[in-house]
Amino acid sequence: MNNFKKNLLSVYGVNLINGLCGIMFVPLALKGLGAEGYGLYSIFTIMSSYIYFSELGTTKYFTRILARDKDILHQKKHIQLAVSIYLRLAGALVLLTPIMLYLIPKYVFPVHDSKNIISIIIIYAIVDYLLSLPTAIILMYNIGNEKFLKVSNYNLISGISRHSLLIISVLISDSVIFLMNVYLLRRIIDFYYSIKLLDRIPLGGWKPNYQKGEFKRVISQSIYLSTSQILQISVIALGTYLVNKHFTLQEVGLYKSSFDIATKVWFISNGLGLVIFPRFAAITTDKSQVKNFIKKLKKYNLLSWVVFNIIFLTGILCLPLLKFIFSIQDEMLFGTLLLGTCLNAHANFSYEFLQADGYFKTVILVNLFSLLIMLIGFYIFIDYYGLLSVGISWAISQIFYGISLDIMAFKNYLSINQQLKLLLINLVLLFISIFVFLSFVSR
Repeated sequence: MNNFKKNLLSVYGVNLINGLCGIMFVPLALKGLGAEGYGLYSIFTIMSSYIYFSELGTTKYFTRILARDKDILHQKKHIQLAVSIYLRLAGALVLLTPIMLYLIPKYVFPVHDSKNIISIIIIYAIVDYLLSLPTAIILMYNIGNEKFLKVSNYNLISGISRHSLLIISVLISDSVIFLMNVYLLRRIIDFYYSIKLLDRIPLGGWKPNYQKGEFKRVISQSIYLSTSQILQISVIALGTYLVNKHFTLQEVGLYKSSFDIATKVWFISNGLGLVIFPRFAAITTDKSQVKNFIKKLKKYNLLSWVVFNIIFLTGILCLPLLKFIFSIQDEMLFGTLLLGTCLNAHANFSYEFLQADGYFKTVILVNLFSLLIMLIGFYIFIDYYGLLSVGISWAISQIFYGISLDIMAFKNYLSINQQLKLLLINLVLLFISIFVFLSFVSR
């Protein structure tokens, strides 16, 4: 078995274990915190995700650079530059905190009678990001050098310890504040294990290297990666924002618990993305390698459509069991959320390929249109379908997202006839899955 397959299997194995732990956490948290408490915890995780992107794509930019340049001295300079940029961005984030404390509780998450808790959530999310930076730099170095067996060992220990602590916290306390404190504690544990289990960065790599003009150059290039990631997480977070704005905090918790169960299918796509991005970054430096790889990419794309349609149909056929285990209250809502997450997971392959190949603006546009489609769709359907409108609009936006990214990934490498044939097969698979889903829930 070659190294790529070993890396992929190790990452998948760990993601499967962590995914199962995450699934166990959702019903326990919903029971321990209550629907409203889970809704507040969901806002915290969304805020943490957004604040993570204040790095402006720095991590992915340097992962790409490290994957393409294996010279140890060059890598040391790259990491020193990365450290200096992280420090500047962290300082900027701290300075922006008062503005965030004013704007977010008032305009983004205006939760009735909970303004103070939203402000506390913002502070916790900022501290969470700052504590994660040293570990992020070590992980960036290891991923860029494709040390995935070590990364998998780290992720396994980190994931199990994290979920164990979170599960214990919701079993002994119904306080969201207590849960967030435990969440921060896990960052310290993560850093300890990153030192023990991962390759250390080159000697002297932690020393910042403030090169004149380099900050502007790196940010100007990484901003496209960051913009794409921000739009991607915005599509994912938009549902929570819309439900919070138009429904109750309890309904936020019910929606988000269903969404969190559905998104566990991402353990497959996230594992694949972790391994293939540095590999794609190395391959795309040689266009002849890309043309040879496209044949494999085409097969993987079709296989991905088949796999995620099977996963979706399996989830639908197991709905009675899932309802019993996870207290899912709306079959149709869960089904539309699961359909969207499966399509999003499938698209990750094309998403990583396009970014590694430098098509940043293309990915940005697809993400932007997906966001607009979901937003417009929600307001079209809300008067007719209520809370279900967020699921329908999410599914429609991800149908567009998955198909569009596939088309863009292949358009420079396959003929029109080949692209149309592949598209037709994918659409047939999608329509069969939707038909089975609608027939099942309307029985």
